[in-house]
Amino acid sequence: MKKDFIQIGLKQRFFRFWSNKGFGVYNSLGAVVKVCVLSATYSLLAMPIATFAQPDTVTVSKNVDIDEVIVNSKKANSTYSEFTRVVTVISRDELGRVPAASLQQLLEQVASIDIRQRGGHGVQADISVRGGSFDQTLVLLNGVNISDPQTGHHNLNIPIDLDVIERIEILQGPGSRIYGAGAFSGAINIITSNGADSRARILANAGEHGLLGLTASASLGRSNAGFFVSASRKSSNGYVANTDFSSSNIYTHSHLKLKAGQLGLQLGYQDKGFGANSFYTPKYPNQYEQIKALFSEISFGGTQPNLSYNASVYFRRHFDRFELFRSDAPSWYTSHNYHRSSVYGSRVEGSYLSTVGKTRMGVEARGEEILSNVLGKPLSKPVRVSGADDVFYSKSDLRWISSFFVDHTIYIKGLTISGGALTSLVNGSDAHWSYGVDISQRLLTNLRVIASANQTFRYPTFTDLYYQGPTNIGNPNLKPESAITYELGVKHSNGTSTSHISGFLRDAKDVIDWVKLPTDEKWQSANHTQITTYGVEAAYSYVPKEKERFIKRLGVSVLLQHSDKSSDELDSYYALDYLRAKINLSFDHRVYRGLSANWTLMQQDRAGTYTHFASGDQRGYTAFAILDAGLTWQNERLMLGLNVHNVLDMVYVDLANVEQPGRWVTFTCAYNIRFR
Repeated sequence: MKKDFIQIGLKQRFFRFWSNKGFGVYNSLGAVVKVCVLSATYSLLAMPIATFAQPDTVTVSKNVDIDEVIVNSKKANSTYSEFTRVVTVISRDELGRVPAASLQQLLEQVASIDIRQRGGHGVQADISVRGGSFDQTLVLLNGVNISDPQTGHHNLNIPIDLDVIERIEILQGPGSRIYGAGAFSGAINIITSNGADSRARILANAGEHGLLGLTASASLGRSNAGFFVSASRKSSNGYVANTDFSSSNIYTHSHLKLKAGQLGLQLGYQDKGFGANSFYTPKYPNQYEQIKALFSEISFGGTQPNLSYNASVYFRRHFDRFELFRSDAPSWYTSHNYHRSSVYGSRVEGSYLSTVGKTRMGVEARGEEILSNVLGKPLSKPVRVSGADDVFYSKSDLRWISSFFVDHTIYIKGLTISGGALTSLVNGSDAHWSYGVDISQRLLTNLRVIASANQTFRYPTFTDLYYQGPTNIGNPNLKPESAITYELGVKHSNGTSTSHISGFLRDAKDVIDWVKLPTDEKWQSANHTQITTYGVEAAYSYVPKEKERFIKRLGVSVLLQHSDKSSDELDSYYALDYLRAKINLSFDHRVYRGLSANWTLMQQDRAGTYTHFASGDQRGYTAFAILDAGLTWQNERLMLGLNVHNVLDMVYVDLANVEQPGRWVTFTCAYNIRFR
């Protein structure tokens, strides 16, 4: 795309002919096109599936009114339109300003997201959206489903660092009718650099508790190709006993433009080990976990007038070694837990724009496999565990999930209606359905009312099905859980501010939960719980156009929700430990020339109770507020930063009996090199 064309679009000019072939559809419609926003990046949560560019909303009539255009260098791995659903987008600019030490800490600053951290700096965390469980949120990397079939505890084991992320898109609400079973309560897509420009960057950080980190990245961009690579390592001695960690990541992402379309490749590897003090049971605080994750994907996509398509093949392998006793194990403890989960699949999808709207359809075949000495069905012949002497996987399971979806969107002046369905089969039988409709009506130029109703489902993880432990019993006869979610809201957006307020209700049945009678000692997984969750979410963000203003960004978001459970007299382990209320405030401002400050305040109040291990008392979660602060100086090449997490040194519990870090000071230095 030519530079002068982008400038014309940003000035909101009107024109009748587009010379770029990727936009030939508008010329064929004989339409007048108005471009209001032009953004050169990936897009998961904008509606179209385009390899280079497609509009988010159009009116297929005498006039084509484009409220937003997302220009993609690879493909628009879209879930839903930003205009018919509530979607939060965290841009590269915001990523560079917020005082966050990890992806988990960054996501926690979105009100609708619940991050229950085990340890600091992204060691391990459970993620959920709008009161769902940690297994009910789909996680994608550049549009590829990387959610772990063993357990949702591993969904954020991703071989990337904050410094390589270009954009994060968060769908607040179900997405199963496009992406299948995992998007039960929400979807999160993490978009990385793919080498569009030529540069190098070195980032180092150091802080309390022996924290040391180093990230090096480089990209080489040409008119028809791009290559990006990043490598990092981070470690700490821990903030209390047995909370030390070390983590290494390697990631590469590249693209090549051909006459027929664009070829993409991404590869990643992570090696992480950490002390897991009371992570899964406070009875044995000397736990340890070692994980390794491999990820790869090859994709090809293209556009023609009115038509776009994309095909991808992907593979993810995750190794997990859990040690109940890191040292000094008792005689009855004979072996650690070893798991190897594998996901491999292929997805083909496309969209076609016609005078009756836009039709999108796709098919995906996905295999999910587990090898373990704990999870699965007995193997006839054990498989040796790589890197471990005289240790074998003795159990396994494999399921094939095939899905097909179709979705159609119509545009009638200011009205957008999108509806569709997905059917999914496990091992060629047991079909399950997801379907729904989203409606958006423009009331004023920058104001829309949105409404939706979507049915969704989720398959049990291998842990839900098979885990047997000192305090847990799995259930191999579990059925998928399902829910129908309703939403009604209003969205506003102009050049400097965005806001929304939305009410939602999710009626879930056959919810997979760990339950027991008050007199029982062990928890058992079951399709027992029925949960009705309702709430309201509101957010406002202001970013001035003038860069020299004192205020650089101001944001506030609020979530209020409540869940009712119908499960007789059984106690629930996870289902009702939801956030009753969460408030996030953020403020970025200039201090002097290249010096700026950023502040984030998060207050949350969690429902549910837990048994305090030391006293044996039943306790409720206590509301708390965490203040983070950052001070940053930067010019074109150099950046210096001081970040303080938990400035007020609050003592709080995010997950039962797992002590959270207090105040943690970190220094950061980054140096940028641009190649001509």
